[in-house]
Amino acid sequence: MPKRFAMNITPQQLVLGMDELLLAIYGFVIGTNMNTIAEKIQMRLVSSRFNTCFITYLNSVPLELNYNTRHEGNEAIAQILPLIQFMKKYEITALFELRINVLCIDLHELRDNFAGFEFSNLGVLELVITTQNPGRISYSNRVLSVLSLFSEASSVTNLNLFDNTISRPIAMYEDFLSCFPGLKLLDVNFGNPVKAADPDGATKASEECLQLEQLVRHNIFGDFLLHSESLKVLDLSSCMCLTSIRLDCASLEEVWCQNHIIIPDIGDLIIGGVSSIALAQEFGNSDRAFIHEYLEKVNYHIESSEIESISIIPSDAIRNSDDFHVGKDCRIILFTYNYLL
Repeated sequence: MPKRFAMNITPQQLVLGMDELLLAIYGFVIGTNMNTIAEKIQMRLVSSRFNTCFITYLNSVPLELNYNTRHEGNEAIAQILPLIQFMKKYEITALFELRINVLCIDLHELRDNFAGFEFSNLGVLELVITTQNPGRISYSNRVLSVLSLFSEASSVTNLNLFDNTISRPIAMYEDFLSCFPGLKLLDVNFGNPVKAADPDGATKASEECLQLEQLVRHNIFGDFLLHSESLKVLDLSSCMCLTSIRLDCASLEEVWCQNHIIIPDIGDLIIGGVSSIALAQEFGNSDRAFIHEYLEKVNYHIESSEIESISIIPSDAIRNSDDFHVGKDCRIILFTYNYLL
């Protein structure tokens, strides 16, 4: 995670009596999560001075907002909308972390609610857009209107995208990623691999993120090819339909991937010209305690009983390959599933 805002004291805060101790007290009482601060907004009406200090505090700390209307719909919007209007009214621009989880039918309302909002200090953005019937209707125009809200949010360093709406032009996301020149972490998921549209579009766009250090892809299939000078961690561990991995990433320290579950018409995964099955046979560790401990490092849930072995493979095991250029001490972490379950 990127470093959060430093709590520096500005001359304006000193005039208001907002020294470091007072800011710490406000932080303890009020917090930084706007969803919980909503319950305390009325306390600012105690006096005009307290209201001024309250607003000053909100512009001095990295704020978080969770916009989740996927399950509660109108009820959730009724709670969140006054918060957004409050932040607009008082020009509160310290929003650092924004997590959005919406159904595609609510995209227009999301766009309207945040229209004109200032995202100049945004550092972490999570955008989850879901449809219950992928492929039946195109929502690309609605999605594009939401993405345009963040066209000036160049300070974003952590970006998490999920979108299982189909029939969208991949160029839309390529253009979107170009808005974040300082991106360090990118996690992209376009849903089921059978329904994913040109999944490598976002991967290719990530090559233009010159400071990117961690890339996570989900549910992609076929041949994976990537060039990056800055990337340190590549996580393909949830991709069970890859046929090959070819890399030109001089700074890469770790690659996470799996021996895919047996699927018709998909052969062995080839890593830089070497069979993943052969690598698992040579380097696989089937100790249950080791497997359980290692799975705790994975960002999604895997039952240890599903894993037959985990292989920690040095990059020099991929010998004499023109398709696998990584850091000298790079490790390949390979999951082999138990096909007998």
